[in-house]
Amino acid sequence: MVTEKLSDLSLEYEIGKSVFIENREWIIAEVQTGLINLQRERVDGTSSKMGISKNDLQKRVEESKHQFEN
Repeated sequence: MVTEKLSDLSLEYEIGKSVFIENREWIIAEVQTGLINLQRERVDGTSSKMGISKNDLQKRVEESKHQFEN
């Protein structure tokens, strides 16, 4: 079980940390130069993967953070 949450954008992205995008938890599966691969498990047991740039990830995490606050 992953217990660490990435909410501080100053943190480095580390494999195994979770981020919230559009109220969904994604786990950082791989970090490459300029690209971060995310994975999430659905309730039915299937998984989804998404590749996203670090800049786009920061923007989307910040947007989701504001959704939680409002």
